[in-house]
Amino acid sequence: MKKKQSDSVETPVSSLIDVVFLLIIFFVVTASFDAEIVDSSIELARAEHVAAVEKKDPMSVTINVRSDGTYTMMNQPKSLNQISNILNSVRQRNNDVPIIIRADGSVRYGVVADLQDAITAVGFYKVRLAALVK
Repeated sequence: MKKKQSDSVETPVSSLIDVVFLLIIFFVVTASFDAEIVDSSIELARAEHVAAVEKKDPMSVTINVRSDGTYTMMNQPKSLNQISNILNSVRQRNNDVPIIIRADGSVRYGVVADLQDAITAVGFYKVRLAALVK
């Protein structure tokens, strides 16, 4: 006797689960990467006569200046020389990247001016100072 074959069509669920897990991992890593850029210990200065900028360029480089005058990038302390080297490598790939300086409101301006001089020496011209809008 001949055996009947069933022609049931099934969707392979295991490969869909893999794709979903990869997407979840991607979004978790991306979200934590963006959170590392902002140093929560910095209390930004307040700006009175400036309009708020709502749009942030995803290609921007953020440099934090803490109240004690130290510089951090990605929550890692950096010297001006290290920052210059990092910015040189960024500039080799794209010289139109905006630089955002997040300086604590209580830091001496000379520390920020030294950072601006280092950024200018590398060749970047799109530099923003982050501040809270009143």
